[in-house]
Amino acid sequence: MSTNIEHEQQVPLLDLKKVVKQVKTGSDELTILQGLDLQIKHGESLAIVGASGSGKSTLLGIMAGLDQSTSGEVWLNGQALHNLDEDQRAAVRADGVGFVFQNFQLLPALTALENVRLPLEMTQKYSLKECEALAQKWLDKVGLGHRLQHQPTQLSGGEQQRVAIARAFACQPTVLFADEPTGNLDRKTGKYIIDLLFELNQQNQTSLVLVTHDEHLAKRCQRSIHIDDGKIVNDGINDDANQELTTPIQGADV
Repeated sequence: MSTNIEHEQQVPLLDLKKVVKQVKTGSDELTILQGLDLQIKHGESLAIVGASGSGKSTLLGIMAGLDQSTSGEVWLNGQALHNLDEDQRAAVRADGVGFVFQNFQLLPALTALENVRLPLEMTQKYSLKECEALAQKWLDKVGLGHRLQHQPTQLSGGEQQRVAIARAFACQPTVLFADEPTGNLDRKTGKYIIDLLFELNQQNQTSLVLVTHDEHLAKRCQRSIHIDDGKIVNDGINDDANQELTTPIQGADV
């Protein structure tokens, strides 16, 4: 047992080698990522910081298996994403990857409970009764136990993001990818959402990759990398990571 744990700690959760991403723009080709090398350890929290258009969201998409690199290698939890087709990458995402997006990406026709329950059902690991119980448990954790039957249009932006966070953690991901998770929220609500995200992340010992343009938010992660023109220009440890966690999970009206 100890040998397996030691091996897991030694092998990076994410390992990117010479990753290039190019897209066609008419007759030209635009290089978005320029030969990136990056490793992320199990349990580590990493912020990807950069200006708009720097390539940070593209990088997150490739790391998470939502997109493919033009060249280079992308290893996620021992899986060679660069060698997989979309269906195979989707299977990897379904088994150990969680997402929180800026625009929430909830299914509008489903209730909060159904939005959290659906990915649990898709794993085929639980009975329908277990999926229902787990979905309710996670909505209770984010303070929405009283909003189970509400659809996204009946929820505030902060409540919708809390549903998205419950959905992400319910499937017990190894790594959580968050792309500007407070981008559509006011400052007070955004602060609450980030506190909630970090608290649940600590409780569940999940790796976290967070894309943000906010330097202050980035410092709450253990480590930050700065992207500029598709290159990593800085990679450093944050000594005071996550020292501002003050908001309790339940009780805030956001």
